[in-house]
Amino acid sequence: MRSFACTCGNAIYFENDRCLSCGRALGFLPDVHTMSAFDALTDNTPALDPQGLGRTYSPCRNYTETQTCNWMLPSGGSDQYCLSCDLNAVIPDLTAPRRIQLWYEVEKAKRRLLYSLLTLGLPVEGKRERPDGLAFRILADERLDQDRATAIVDEPVTTGHYAGFITINLMEADSSMREEMREAMNESYRTVLGHFRHESGHYYWARLVESTEDLARFRQVFGDETRDYDKSLKSYYENGPPADWSDNYIDAYATSHPLEDFAETWGHYLHMVDTLETAHASEFTIRGRKLHAPALNRSPEEIRGPRAHFDETLEDWVALAVAMNLLNRSMGLHDAYPFTLVPNVIEKLRFVHQLVKDYQHI
Repeated sequence: MRSFACTCGNAIYFENDRCLSCGRALGFLPDVHTMSAFDALTDNTPALDPQGLGRTYSPCRNYTETQTCNWMLPSGGSDQYCLSCDLNAVIPDLTAPRRIQLWYEVEKAKRRLLYSLLTLGLPVEGKRERPDGLAFRILADERLDQDRATAIVDEPVTTGHYAGFITINLMEADSSMREEMREAMNESYRTVLGHFRHESGHYYWARLVESTEDLARFRQVFGDETRDYDKSLKSYYENGPPADWSDNYIDAYATSHPLEDFAETWGHYLHMVDTLETAHASEFTIRGRKLHAPALNRSPEEIRGPRAHFDETLEDWVALAVAMNLLNRSMGLHDAYPFTLVPNVIEKLRFVHQLVKDYQHI
């Protein structure tokens, strides 16, 4: 994530909707990938961007009605929702204040995912643009009302992906219920943003790999995805991962099926590039080593240059991950990145990196 500043010079964050220093309204402009301050911002009055972009913007409907969004959309069109909110196919029942707050947490994570996808230059198109476009379903089941993530219910909502629809269970935004589920699943890491990144991996596998010349290479690296998916997951949940899973996979769940292995690897690649961009924007150095920005949103000439090389990104990431873990331990917290990048996992990350890089050249 880049660093942003208000017109007044105060540092602002990606989730801010108002500057705490000067009081100006803030909004993210997805078409130019930046946060901007606005002197006027109402339901009916378009706001002129004071940064001199020469464009007028209106707030997303969820900005003004539910205060769950801080993205803007160009004025003058018929759309009422921003790029992020317009991708929602289903949203939860918002009659209870708790559900609105949880939905806000889900939307924050979704917008961070979309920021990364847009910055990487990946296709972000909805169902109106193409039948295999991207859409989100944010749903809840009875477990949310019972405050028990492991309760048995008749119609549980399963976080997952199918045919471009990414479904997220609203209870994942409740920290205590998410922790209960994490422990029940014996996971070392579980976040709403992690869910979005993982499920987006399934979507982009279908868009960038399934019917392309990269499929053969995918099978060399990840295995044969045609093996029975349901049987593979059933076997994983009944028997667990193989004893030597850490020699070949980023985590235990990745062993369940090649498609899950890819989605886990894709999610970790997004972890890497977004966190490294944040560290670079904050001018981090590790033992005198300046961390570079990964190859995000650059011209083809820059992408072909040495700074776009995956090995440099990997070296920076390993140094940063170790430092983050040490800092967390100093605060009495769990490791921020509790994973080990063994050679076979690195090759899988390299595949994802090349996949994204190749798409940027199209």
